[in-house]
Amino acid sequence: MTVDKHKQILSFSRKRLIKLVGAGAIAISLMACSGKTVDEHIQQAQVFVEQGDNSAAIIELKSAVQQEPRSGLARFELGKVYIAQKDFESAEKELSRALELGHPAAQVIPLLSEAYQRTGANVALADLEFDAQSLTTVERLEIGYRKLQSFLQLEKNGEARILIDQMSTLDSSSVYKGLIEAHRDVLDNDYKSALEQAKVLIERAPLNRDVLSFTARLYMLNGEEQEAANIYESYISVASDDIESKFALANMLVQQGENERAEVYVDELMQLSDTNPLLNQLKGIIRAASNDYQNALSFSEKAIQFGQSDPRARLVAGFAAFQLGEFEKAVGHLSIVAPLLPDGHPGLRILAASQLQSDMGTEANEVLPRIGELSNRDASLFSRAGYELLQEGNIDAARAVIEQAEKISETADDLTRLGILKLSVNNIEGLINLEAAVDKAPESVTAKSTLASAYLGTGQLDKAIELAREWQQSNPQEAEGYLLEAEVLQRQENYAGAQSLLEQVSAFAPDSTPLLISKIRLNLRQQKVGEALLVTNQLLSIEPNNVIGLASLFAIKLEEGKQKEAIDRIQKSFNEDKSNQAVALLLARAALADNQPKLSIQALDSIKPDRSAANQFWAIKGFALLRDNQNDAAEKHYQKWAEVFPSQENAIIGQLLILDAKREYEKGLDLTTDFLARKQNLQISFLQSYFYAMAGDASGAKATLESIDDQYSALPFLRGVEARVALLENRPEDAVDDALVSYDENKKTDNLFVLVQALERTGQMQRSFDAIAAHSQEFPDDMRAKLLLAERQIESDSSQAIASYRQMLEKAPNNFVVLNNLAYLLMEQGDLVNAAQFAERAYEIEPSNVATVDTYAQVLIKQGKTEDAVEAYNKVMNDKVTNEEIILNYIDALLRNGSTVIAKRRLEARTFTNPASLERISALKQEFGI
Repeated sequence: MTVDKHKQILSFSRKRLIKLVGAGAIAISLMACSGKTVDEHIQQAQVFVEQGDNSAAIIELKSAVQQEPRSGLARFELGKVYIAQKDFESAEKELSRALELGHPAAQVIPLLSEAYQRTGANVALADLEFDAQSLTTVERLEIGYRKLQSFLQLEKNGEARILIDQMSTLDSSSVYKGLIEAHRDVLDNDYKSALEQAKVLIERAPLNRDVLSFTARLYMLNGEEQEAANIYESYISVASDDIESKFALANMLVQQGENERAEVYVDELMQLSDTNPLLNQLKGIIRAASNDYQNALSFSEKAIQFGQSDPRARLVAGFAAFQLGEFEKAVGHLSIVAPLLPDGHPGLRILAASQLQSDMGTEANEVLPRIGELSNRDASLFSRAGYELLQEGNIDAARAVIEQAEKISETADDLTRLGILKLSVNNIEGLINLEAAVDKAPESVTAKSTLASAYLGTGQLDKAIELAREWQQSNPQEAEGYLLEAEVLQRQENYAGAQSLLEQVSAFAPDSTPLLISKIRLNLRQQKVGEALLVTNQLLSIEPNNVIGLASLFAIKLEEGKQKEAIDRIQKSFNEDKSNQAVALLLARAALADNQPKLSIQALDSIKPDRSAANQFWAIKGFALLRDNQNDAAEKHYQKWAEVFPSQENAIIGQLLILDAKREYEKGLDLTTDFLARKQNLQISFLQSYFYAMAGDASGAKATLESIDDQYSALPFLRGVEARVALLENRPEDAVDDALVSYDENKKTDNLFVLVQALERTGQMQRSFDAIAAHSQEFPDDMRAKLLLAERQIESDSSQAIASYRQMLEKAPNNFVVLNNLAYLLMEQGDLVNAAQFAERAYEIEPSNVATVDTYAQVLIKQGKTEDAVEAYNKVMNDKVTNEEIILNYIDALLRNGSTVIAKRRLEARTFTNPASLERISALKQEFGI
């Protein structure tokens, strides 16, 4: 049947296929009856074998077996061909059947034992029985050797020794006798003697696969891995079908660093299975050794993908990823195996470096103590760790890392980094490191510039002058030494001397950016705004996007009241290159200074909120969002900030301020507790005590206050917390002084309320009123304080209260509380026209507020609109309303509207306890006869 016909059959329906299969079976049967005999098939197969065409021979022999399934000869011949084809499983099946069918054992047993050996059928081989008389001595020894191997595999050492004794009596020069006898020493664990015997045998039979395999294994057992690999290579050359040994050889060569030799075998094996995890791991190791990191990473990750759990696969993948600059991948692989690595392992150093490159300072800080003995080559690693920890706000950890860096920093670059780090944590000794860096590399502009900045930053102007003059002497054509001295002279207000130095620099570097910047500063310090503007424009003509020039332009234009011109110029630079983070930050600051928060936010949106963003980005954007009343967006921004830098207190403080404004004190407590669990921080502890107090948890607030050192207890903020705790514990007399100190320090409305509460609960009503009045006068836009003042005025002088509410309406015309209270007071004075106007506006704004509805309804009743009043009441009155006065107002309205049954039901459904309420109920019953 041709290929095309096969395709046709495949396209038929299942029913049609069954019919064809049946027809084919009949056809084959007819051919068997009318074709060759079994003997002819066997004879033809033997011809094909002689011609080297084993495939054709197998077809003939299968036909013979099909024609006569019980032909032992046909199955024996088929088994022989399978042995030649190295298809040992098929050979085992056919030879076993041939033996069962009575084919001479002398012919079958030698081949069957080989098939058993190759398929690993140790139990069957150990149990194999044969008639020794029918076999030659050489055959008996070969079979005996294979049985011996099976005994050893099955750990039947007793039977093995018996077999060795039996075989040793045979008179033969066969190498198999030598192999068998050498196993005495193997059983006695005398591998050295066994190897000496094997060496003799290999000289006699250098191509015998059993001798080669035995010798290679003995070299391995004796620790001679190089020789073992050489013998295994010889073995593979004659046993190319032994995949397992080829695997072992490849692995052995890789372990010996013989990567080129190993790769030949790995590549051969990968043609059979390119998803094998061990092969991919070996290939990854080989490629990494050849600096082919891309393929090393690819093969190692493939090994992991297909189940390789060997830590070496992760190590190679992590190392390759690090070399390729894929640091996050390196961290991903190496962090998994890091717990398994011994301290000092090179993989830990690579992991720490990768973590630092991935801005994971805290994680790297946990790995650094494990990298082992430190040397000066680790200085940059520890300096980078210190920088990252500072970025994250983890100051204590940064100090610890800086201490380690100090022990190993020797080069000028290392000492410069160390000096900067020390100064960053307010350690003035950083100057010593910077000075040492200059001593080691007096030609280094970076070292000298950094030291100069440090001298200026710490106010050591004499040392700065000394450095500047040494710089001028050693490099008279470099501007930096002169500019440094000019800066010092400017700070000392020696402007003429500074001008003279700048003129010297102008002679050889007239358009240098540092010179122009120094001229701008000199002019601004002397308030020569026009000259400063000229130099600024000169600088911007050379470098249009120079941030210092743009900032100078803004400062000058702001002084002139023309800041819009400068902002437009900065925005132009920003629009030309939105990736320039420095310009974006400058535009954001300038826009905020000009009260344009939206423009500020627009500029900052160009900066990705991750660890690459400048520190000032986070604070400026948070402030801009709050200024623009985007409180939810601001909260998300601070949350992102805390996510990126979990140890930076300002990120947490920003969130806490928002939560305080939203009165979400429990969330604030969760935030402070989580932060303080990771890191002790005074500011966050202060705020935690405050949030406990605001949440009404006096014991929690006191516990936090007790954990804070006594030296801080006098701080006004903490005294405000103490005042709140005293009020919660009903100790108002203890709250007054603390509340007053807290309010005087920070006159925010909440602090005023604490002071008022403390004064009123101690009976100091006039003092309380005076405090509210003074605050309202000082902060006329504080609506909450004005409402508090008006409430107190209601009790003493309703006319003053009315005036206060009218004044408030001018700034807050839609404040329903103001409208409602004003309507109530006017109603009380009999001014129903204005009362109705204000009550209706309050009702329209808050129709579901019970107090607003009550005022509105009372005005309606006084206007004789009782039905409208009842309708308004019906929308809000339910079991949740507990104010007895409002409830009785509602019942009064029902009675006046003629709804007596409903009024009585409402009256009976409630229990009234207030004496004034009981008196009113009695009056209503009498008035309406109920």
